[in-house]
Amino acid sequence: MAALFLPGYLTIKSPAPRPAAPAKIEVVKQTKQIQKKPKELIKIKSIVKSYRPEIGDNEAWKVSKAVHDESARRDLDPLLVLAVIKVESGFRNNAVSPVGARGIMQIMPATGKFLSETISGAHESRTREFSPDHLHDPVFNIKLGVYYLNGLKKRFRNLSLALLAYNLGPSEMQNRLDNQIYFSGDYAAAVLDTYREYKKTKNSAF
Repeated sequence: MAALFLPGYLTIKSPAPRPAAPAKIEVVKQTKQIQKKPKELIKIKSIVKSYRPEIGDNEAWKVSKAVHDESARRDLDPLLVLAVIKVESGFRNNAVSPVGARGIMQIMPATGKFLSETISGAHESRTREFSPDHLHDPVFNIKLGVYYLNGLKKRFRNLSLALLAYNLGPSEMQNRLDNQIYFSGDYAAAVLDTYREYKKTKNSAF
């Protein structure tokens, strides 16, 4: 009997489904977060720009970050590293001394090759063969120079002697110490005077 009523059943129209309410879209306002740079890094950058006002901010931050990060890595005061850079090259990446030292921290090519191989072998994977022209890359030069200065400080256990060794070469410095040969302390004095000046310098906006 149920089959007799089937056609009629099929003709009954079901109520049309109500359209679903539109989903609420939650609007989340994204605030652009500006990462604040450490005060120390800002001070480093202000010093870099005071000597190289013609370079762009990106280049100045790149050099400043290299000084900041490599100094922290090697347990040196970045203001001391800046003082060495000022005395050595005046912050000029392409500086070449009369004896052939190159770059922002004035590294001799033979010393640069040795330092590059030492750092690559002990701490980092080597990505390229050393060339003297690489010493004009300020980030690479700072990496080598800070590593070198830290090693000299450990070897001579005296900051002034370490700075003189940076200038004269460690073998020559040791020879003069061992044989009581006169050496001038002018280079170390110049770096330390600049270092003290930087420690007094307040941040500047650039």
